[in-house]
Amino acid sequence: MIQFDEKFFEGEVRKDFYIEPMMKRVWAAQMEVLAVIDEICKKHEIKYFADWGTLLGTVREGGFVPWDDDMDIAMLRPDYTRFIQLLSTELPEGFVYINIHNEEMEDSFNTRVLNSNSIRTDEQFLQRYHGCPYAVGIDIFPVDYVPRDKNDEKVQIDLINIVCSTAQMLGKEDVDQNDLSANLRKIEELTGYHFHAKKSLLYQLNILGEGLCAMYGPEDADYVTSMLDLAKDWDYYCPKEAYEEAIWMPFEGVFEMPVPKGYDKLLQIKYGDWKTPVQGVNGHGGAVFFYDQEESLRLALKERGMSGERFGIDVDHMRPEYEEFLRAKEAAAAEAAEKAAEEQA
Repeated sequence: MIQFDEKFFEGEVRKDFYIEPMMKRVWAAQMEVLAVIDEICKKHEIKYFADWGTLLGTVREGGFVPWDDDMDIAMLRPDYTRFIQLLSTELPEGFVYINIHNEEMEDSFNTRVLNSNSIRTDEQFLQRYHGCPYAVGIDIFPVDYVPRDKNDEKVQIDLINIVCSTAQMLGKEDVDQNDLSANLRKIEELTGYHFHAKKSLLYQLNILGEGLCAMYGPEDADYVTSMLDLAKDWDYYCPKEAYEEAIWMPFEGVFEMPVPKGYDKLLQIKYGDWKTPVQGVNGHGGAVFFYDQEESLRLALKERGMSGERFGIDVDHMRPEYEEFLRAKEAAAAEAAEKAAEEQA
């Protein structure tokens, strides 16, 4: 268990942003989950690297980006494949993981490792995770190799796009079954894969899509990428040398975080002018995860007739910032629906 100075859990202002005491406890709980992942990786000689906001925070802030509420790491595809194969046997009791291999309805090609599958307020859990009652975890992203031959790259991306677009069709109520059947036949023709009637179609498409992302290895490539983002026309080409080795940097004063040797190029791709902080921009629209969990806890405490004082929660009122977020989300959904209706007309 990581030892924190009690002052770490005090609210503080960083970069003109106030970090609440409970957010600090969320951070501490996430670092405990990362410590478990780190132990597995060291035991099996698997490399991992800070990614996304965690990479940005490590390099620029020496820890979390003040307005970030989660942790991200990345692994080169061969290491990622080995890692997810180990999870069912190596994770401690109580831990769970989520990816397309163990969750039929999961639609992300990443993996999330969590300390629980639900909010918990029992004393043992709260002590283990520094007073954080939430199910917190680490997002793990695979880094794939881009084939040198541009024709091979185009074929790969075209295959990924038709598989992913077909998977998205499954979630639509008004999907044209003829179009769906035509897509499935085309995928079978192009890939040689045969869909099984007794297996989940979404599961099969996701497994096929993941395999397509992983088609090439280091011997075939000069660049690596987030393959799904590349397929969506993001100019995401990072020299593979950037991931040749890790540089270990201090993180929140409690441990060191591995970052890719070529972090500057990677951060430029992901954030542009990464050295200039932009408050509230972390890819999640602010602390959405934190607010979601807090609202679930508030409702659970209220239902049980319990006080929220220990967690800094008013059980009778939703957080104003979360109310504002929900209104904005509802307005955006209505606008998108109206636009879609106009396009169909």
